[in-house]
Amino acid sequence: MELICAIDLLDGGAVRLVQGDYARRIPADIDAVRLAERFVAAGCRRLHVIDLAGARAGAPAQLELVAGVVAAARAVAPEVVVELGGGLRTRDDVDAALAVVDDAILGTAAVDRPGFLRACADRHPGRISASLDVRGGRVALDGWERLGAADAPAVAARLVEEGAARLIVTDTTRDGMLGGPDLEGLAALRTALPAAHLVAAGGVASIDDLRALDALGIDGAVVGLALLSGDIDPAAALEALS
Repeated sequence: MELICAIDLLDGGAVRLVQGDYARRIPADIDAVRLAERFVAAGCRRLHVIDLAGARAGAPAQLELVAGVVAAARAVAPEVVVELGGGLRTRDDVDAALAVVDDAILGTAAVDRPGFLRACADRHPGRISASLDVRGGRVALDGWERLGAADAPAVAARLVEEGAARLIVTDTTRDGMLGGPDLEGLAALRTALPAAHLVAAGGVASIDDLRALDALGIDGAVVGLALLSGDIDPAAALEALS
């Protein structure tokens, strides 16, 4: 299973939000560029970058900062992969993001506009992932400030069918809480979508959590606050997963 290190960008810096609440932010101890360097130097080879300002605004807002993160990461390890989400709701925005990063993550637009993900996946084969943000069995949208009507498993199946190279599943009630991932919900999705590339996010707090996700057959785990807090050492986690 792949360890994916998260860097969330807001107001020009790196932060973590508690349950997606913009008023409850936990700042990183260093800036986003140096945080990327730290993660990559520890062995992480995929960075999960979210433009929180873009997610809230509905359009990318920090691409210049993202470019700085990418440059710093690749200076440490040229093979590092950087994926970006947050506010990618038009094809032009997706094109602009992919001029800077390797993979684009679609959320609200992919859920609200059936066919949009397929169009982007056809235009950029293998480079479009989908974010399924879940709260109480329903999909959270617009920077997690709105709940959609459809149930999460049905949306997950459609996103995979439309060509998502990776499906990143976040339990928003666990995100930033260090209470452990939703193993039951992820196991159900793994069973329902056996061929999908599933990535878990939200609540991962320990190397034991990573091992539990690995045992379920989850393909990757996004870790954010646990890396900032020191609960998970990235080098130790990578060694355990290897």
